[in-house]
Amino acid sequence: MKVTSASRRCAAVLIVAVGLAQSPAPCAALGQEPACPMPDGFAAFEAPLPKTTKALATGSAVVIVTLGGTSSLGTAAGGPVHSWPSRLAAALAARFPAARIKVVNLARPRQTAREAADRLAREVLPLKPTLVIWETGTMEAVRGTGVDDFRETVQAGLDELRGAGIEVVLMNAQFSRDTDAMIHFAPYLGAMRELADANDVAVFHRYGLMRHWAESGVLDLRTRESEERRRLATQVYDCIGRAMAEFLARGGTAADPPAGPGRRP
Repeated sequence: MKVTSASRRCAAVLIVAVGLAQSPAPCAALGQEPACPMPDGFAAFEAPLPKTTKALATGSAVVIVTLGGTSSLGTAAGGPVHSWPSRLAAALAARFPAARIKVVNLARPRQTAREAADRLAREVLPLKPTLVIWETGTMEAVRGTGVDDFRETVQAGLDELRGAGIEVVLMNAQFSRDTDAMIHFAPYLGAMRELADANDVAVFHRYGLMRHWAESGVLDLRTRESEERRRLATQVYDCIGRAMAEFLARGGTAADPPAGPGRRP
């Protein structure tokens, strides 16, 4: 199917209005433990995060910076207080009460990898973060940005962050049946996997996690009423935040990875 510029504009709207609002129907109310399970082997073979894991476990100061776009701002749920970085901060504080954890959300609407990379020296490095979680690839897929250009941009950003001694987790796009039918995410998902493997950094495979929830019936993809979408978006961000907290607590590596060589695709 040929993807026109009008289709891409429509997809961008869907990412905000629909894709971000897909949520786990069985989840409990915010503040309770949601029923959003991570599939077996999720995070298996991802690169470890020794500095972040040690700092959390020993009660040290931990600064986590999140870079991303609209989905990292919690727009579909009503604002940053409901975003997954906010829910990550709450989940980590509950899990590691002795640690001094600060999560700084530097997301901007529709931010591209290039725009995020241009902010690193000016806005990210001065914060001296232990960890940067870089959510990227969505706008490139929507706009049809060349995959090679995307790869080079993210590589330059990884070089800058890791050169400053900062650990990195790459987070890929959200999964939505509506946007997936219109936008070809696979090349960007693949590029991020290749970059992570080449640079020994972890990927939080949000696309695969949300697809697992959708295909296992945890996500309700039918809701279209605006208030219900907002409520469900709040829940899905809570689930992502909790899943990321679990991911970081494991150090990016599953406790019991399945047998076999290689990393998750």
